Amino acid sequence: MEQKKIKDLVNNEFSNVRIAVDLHDYEIEKDTRLLIPFSYYQYYGLMNKSGEIVVEPKFDRILDSCREDSDVVRVGIYYTYGFNRATKEPSTYLRTKWGLLNSNGKFILEPEYKQIGVSNDSRILTIQHMDGQYEVISIDGKVIIPKGKYAWIDSFDSGLSRVSVGDCDKKIWGIVDSRGNIVLPLRYSNIWNFYKKNRLETTIEAIDEFGCKRVGRFNLITYEVNI
Repeated sequence: MEQKKIKDLVNNEFSNVRIAVDLHDYEIEKDTRLLIPFSYYQYYGLMNKSGEIVVEPKFDRILDSCREDSDVVRVGIYYTYGFNRATKEPSTYLRTKWGLLNSNGKFILEPEYKQIGVSNDSRILTIQHMDGQYEVISIDGKVIIPKGKYAWIDSFDSGLSRVSVGDCDKKIWGIVDSRGNIVLPLRYSNIWNFYKKNRLETTIEAIDEFGCKRVGRFNLITYEVNI
């Protein structure tokens, strides 16, 4: 098997690599982040470049790098979820409730959400409530898409997001813009992922009146459909 390097993991868009260093070998003045994660026992907090604690170490997880005033940081706390079974011991699972901090370490959202998706410009938040329903709000709290309107809402990239209605294999997909307007009607059986790729087009799939799959393209700039 080919030997992997740490850069292979860092370059993976789904990874969340952090490298632990000895405090005596670390020069905080050279760190370019506004908020710098640190751990104290099993919990995580955030400090500034002066080494002052901005956010007390009370979180189980910290995501995102804060390098600019507009950046936000997702923080998580663990909770245990379980249910009883008739013939076996109760099943328990470890889950995370997510919250969101601004670059000053102040809460934008308290840690009470199942998921929080942040747009690539940090201005639009796709939040999934603990009951599974989705909602989209602006960074200042304005509701863009009300809770429960769609069964699924992806995070926004370049002002666009995939949305769906229906259940399981009966889902139909469309695309909305950053104002919640539909730019691709919800009538497609699949829309391929276009996130973090800087693509001009994405692939769409529809089922015609004869039950056959038809594959085409949707232009992410002009909103033109070819199928």
